[in-house]
Amino acid sequence: MKSVFFQSSPIRTVLLSFLALILTGTLLLMLPFSTKGGIGFIDALFTSTSAVCVTGLAVRDTARDFTLFGKAVIALLIQLGGLGIMTFSLALVSMFQESISIKWRFTFKEMYSDIRKMPVGTMVKRIVLYTFFMEALFALALFADFAGEFPLLEALGHSVFHSVSAFCNAGFSTFPDGLLSYRGRVFLNIIIILAIISGGLGFVAIHEIRRQFARGFAGGFFSGLSHHTRLVLVVTGILIAGGTAVILLMEWNYSLAGESPGTKFLASLFQSVTCRTAGFNTVDIAHLHQSTLLVMIILMFIGGSPGSIAGGVKTTTAGVAFIMLYSKFKGESQPVLWKRAIDRDTVDRSATLIILSLAFVLFSTFMVMITDNPVPGEHFLLSLFETVSAFGTVGLTAGATGSLSSAGKLIICAVMYVGRLGPLTLMAALTARKKTADFEYPEEHIMVG
Repeated sequence: MKSVFFQSSPIRTVLLSFLALILTGTLLLMLPFSTKGGIGFIDALFTSTSAVCVTGLAVRDTARDFTLFGKAVIALLIQLGGLGIMTFSLALVSMFQESISIKWRFTFKEMYSDIRKMPVGTMVKRIVLYTFFMEALFALALFADFAGEFPLLEALGHSVFHSVSAFCNAGFSTFPDGLLSYRGRVFLNIIIILAIISGGLGFVAIHEIRRQFARGFAGGFFSGLSHHTRLVLVVTGILIAGGTAVILLMEWNYSLAGESPGTKFLASLFQSVTCRTAGFNTVDIAHLHQSTLLVMIILMFIGGSPGSIAGGVKTTTAGVAFIMLYSKFKGESQPVLWKRAIDRDTVDRSATLIILSLAFVLFSTFMVMITDNPVPGEHFLLSLFETVSAFGTVGLTAGATGSLSSAGKLIICAVMYVGRLGPLTLMAALTARKKTADFEYPEEHIMVG
C-alpha cells in the first residue's frame, strides 16, 4: 500500500519536507552539545534555515559558537538542502516501488527541465553520485592545501566542510573571518571557484558537457550541446566576466588598494563567482563601493542555472528575457536563439518569474526596513542587499545580518525559504496543464509607455 505522503501533491510534499528538515535542524542545533554557549530558538531557526536553503547568512559565528557536533549538523543540513528533499524522496521511492507515480515523474522532470529520455531513477542516481564524487574530489584538493597549515584531522574537517559548502553554494565557513585571510591563495581560490561553478551549472548542463567530453568533441563541442546548455554556459560566462571587470574597476583603488595586480584580479574573479549564489568572500563586503554592491545585487538576483543547487531567478530566465527584449528592439515577431525560435510559454514564464521575484524582494525589503531601526543614508541599500542575498540563497552580507531584530531574522528566514522553493513552486504551477476554454474574449488595445 502506497504511503499517503507520496500520494499528496509533489510540490506540497517538497515544501513540507524542507520545512520539517528546517525544524529538525533547529532542534538539533539547540541541543546543549551543539553550541559552546547555548543558542536561542530564533538564532537556531535562522541558522538551520540558512543551511537547508544553502544560503550561508549567519547570526552566529560558525567557527567559534558551534561545537564539532554543531558544525556536523550544519554540514548535513547543507548537504540535504543542496541535493533537495525531492531527489532523496524519489530515490527512496524508487527503492521500494517498481515505478514512480505519474505526477511525481512529471513534477521532477519539470524541476530538472530536461533529460527527457533518461529514466527518473537513473537521473536521481546520477545526481547523487555526481554530487558526492565532485565533493570528494574538491575535498581532496582542499586537503592538499590545508594539510600544510593544520593538523591532519583538522585539515580534513576544514576540507570536507568547505567542499560541501562550496559545491552546494552555501557559503558557510569554519574560519572566523571566512576566507578573507586566503585572498591571495591562488590554488585554494581556484578550487573553491570550480566547486561553486560545478554546483551552479545544473545537472542537465553537466550531463551534456560530460557526454561531449566522452565523445571526444565529435562535430564540435558547442554544436553538440542543447540550446539550454549553450545558453547556460554563455550567460554564466558573461556574468562572471562582467562581474569581475566591474568589481576590479570599482575596487582597484578602493577596498583592494595596496594589493598586487594579481591578487586584485583573483579577488574580483572570486567575488564575481561567489556572489552569484555561493556566499563566500575574500573581501570585506561592508567596505565595498556602493556601485559594486549594486552590481552584486544584480548578480545575486540572477543566481545560478536551472536544475542546480544554486538560487536566484536563474541564468536562462535572464537570458530569455534579454533575448525577448533584443527581438523587440529589432522588430522581430519571435525571439530567436541560434536559429531556433523560443516558444511563447517559455518567454511568458520567464517574464512572470522575474516580475514576481522583483515584487517579492521589494516587499521583503520594505518589511525589513520597518522591523529594524533605520540607519540614515545606507539603510535601504543594506536592507536590499541583505534581502536579495537571502532570496538568491547567496549568503553575503554587508554587515546587517548580525544587527537584525528577532522580527527581521524571521522575515529573512521566510525570504530564504521562498527564495529556495518559491521559484521551483512557481515554475511547477506555470508548467502545469493549462485549462482550455470553449471561447475566447475579444481583444482590446491599451495605450502603454
